[in-house]
Amino acid sequence: MTFDVAGAVEKLSEAVKSGFRFAETAKEKQSETAILKDRKKLQKAVNYAEKLILLAYKYYGDFSDDDKKDFEHFLEKFLENN
Repeated sequence: MTFDVAGAVEKLSEAVKSGFRFAETAKEKQSETAILKDRKKLQKAVNYAEKLILLAYKYYGDFSDDDKKDFEHFLEKFLENN
C-alpha cells in the first residue's frame, strides 16, 4: 500500500479552503446580526426622540426666541432625516 502524496495534499487544500469559507460565512453572519441590532437600537432612539419633540412642543410658547429658532431648526433637520 502506497501513500498518495498528491491526494493528501489535495485533501488538505480542500480542508483549508473549507475552513476559510466557514470563517468568512461566520463573519458575514456576525456582521448582519450587528447591523440588525444597531438598526433596532436606532429605531428605538428615533421613537424616543419623537416623544421628546412632542413633549418639548407643549412648552414651545415658553421658549425664548433663540430657543424657538433652535427648536424649529432641529425639528426641520430631524424631519428631513427621518
